[in-house]
Amino acid sequence: MHTAVHPAPVIDRTGFFANATLLMAVLVLLSFPLTYYLPVVTGTQSFQLLYHVHGLASFAWIGLLAWQARLVAKGNIARHREIGLSGFALSGALVLSGYWMAQRGGENRLAQGAAQPWEFTYFNLVDISLFALLVIGAIGLVTRHVDWHRRLMYIAALCLVAPALTRWTLKLPLANSLLVDLLSYVLVTIPFLIALGMHDRRVLGRIHAATLTGTALVLPLQLSSPWIARSEWWNRIAPALLGSG
Repeated sequence: MHTAVHPAPVIDRTGFFANATLLMAVLVLLSFPLTYYLPVVTGTQSFQLLYHVHGLASFAWIGLLAWQARLVAKGNIARHREIGLSGFALSGALVLSGYWMAQRGGENRLAQGAAQPWEFTYFNLVDISLFALLVIGAIGLVTRHVDWHRRLMYIAALCLVAPALTRWTLKLPLANSLLVDLLSYVLVTIPFLIALGMHDRRVLGRIHAATLTGTALVLPLQLSSPWIARSEWWNRIAPALLGSG
């Protein structure tokens, strides 16, 4: 997703990024039948406009990423650049609505009398903050370091895919356990990062610095989230941090 004129990028001749991002998009689309699609169609649950806006921005962003990667794989760089601005706008909409959703979700759970109303808010904040940071980095590096741009966008997408998958894990027995909270990261983030590292080794003969940097940033924060989200100190300070105290 590009917003500036840059030198001729390296075409993804292996098709790795095109195939991987398409799989990500499919996983996201398949994650919401029970918690969104079915309730909307049957009218059994109503959602505030914010939820629809955030959902639309998320689906559009991951779909556009897959399309962009496919264009690069086919060598259609001109078209890839033309639609880059829409990717930048979608990123902004997704981040802003994501932070608002995190705050609103905590307030709703507080009103419902949840014991730890800000627990899921921590997961939301970590994922959307990582996404924002990685996208900003990818956009900033696109003009001279397309290899970094491509990999940071790939890892940023994982910050959307893993949370989406939790819509299924929340339906599992013991859904509020540490093991289940870690499941989406174990099933999504780690395998996709391993695949990226293997791609780097196959194509470059080494793991790219962008892959290592993104992994070092994302994994510690995601894997520590279940413990921090449940901590008393987080649930105590969250309202003040979010302006809900």
